[in-house]
Amino acid sequence: MRNGYWVWQQQRDIDAPLLMNLKELKPPLIELPAGQTFFRVQVLRARPGAVKTNGLLLPPAGVLSGRFCLTDQVTAYLADSADTALFEAQFRRDTKSRSLGELRKRALLQFTTVRPLRLVDLRPLAEPYPLLLSLRIEQTQALARDCFKAGHQGLIYASAQHMQHACVCLFPDGIAALKRQQQWPLVKPSTRQLLHAVVDAARRSGVPLLEEGAS
Repeated sequence: MRNGYWVWQQQRDIDAPLLMNLKELKPPLIELPAGQTFFRVQVLRARPGAVKTNGLLLPPAGVLSGRFCLTDQVTAYLADSADTALFEAQFRRDTKSRSLGELRKRALLQFTTVRPLRLVDLRPLAEPYPLLLSLRIEQTQALARDCFKAGHQGLIYASAQHMQHACVCLFPDGIAALKRQQQWPLVKPSTRQLLHAVVDAARRSGVPLLEEGAS
């Protein structure tokens, strides 16, 4: 137990924000060798304004929808397994259902890294700092900015949707290290056949699959 854990404190001490930066958290830094495999679910057809790079279709810079998005740079989120990518993107714990029409617009992609990646490793901090797995993204985005300014290529962090698995958020220099290897539509074109990985992820997540056009 930490020293002073049971000491009474004033509310003003509680209200003091936790500084989400490298100096405060002191996360380990790792270098992953080339040849790592990552997966991602993304739309088949680019949306207006999307950034196309290395087989990725990314939101433009400044769309701060993810935990580690940057205000002035694009970021790419990938997972350590196909299952993790599907749980993160399509079959999250708060997802009520998925329709065949929604899935038909998307594909599962596999990437490998062609050179080493220098990453900030947040996985050991998931237990002491639940904030890292929360939706309070303004604070985690501040941490991402600090990591980017320090010259790191991205972050690796515990998946909030698939226990014991990890995701990465890559900054532009990290994105440049990716090479797309394969792409599988989630639904076979012109059929109602689902990729086996999709059926399995839906079954294990408990998310119902609905008919085309249903919501």
